Amino acid sequence: MAVVRMLRIVALVAWPVSWYLVWKEIFVWHHMTKTLRFRAPDPPPGVTVTPRPGVPVICLRAVAVVAPVVSVLGFAAEARKAAQAGGFGRVRPRS
Repeated sequence: MAVVRMLRIVALVAWPVSWYLVWKEIFVWHHMTKTLRFRAPDPPPGVTVTPRPGVPVICLRAVAVVAPVVSVLGFAAEARKAAQAGGFGRVRPRS
């Protein structure tokens, strides 16, 4: 279960960082639209190559989508393990 816990911690750190960078890409650097599509600046005249997103932008979009899912699944796995052990959400009788 240590792997699930470590994966959850990494995802919890990556989640806000990735969405902060998405915000910067959309509103500051203008490399993406609000629908997370890549928007390149117009190429200089005479350049026939069409701009495409690079590895950082592709990885950023992947992390922004995968990190919340991994975090939620990590919490669900840990809650399920605790519930099966009888220590999660169980009311103890008073003596």
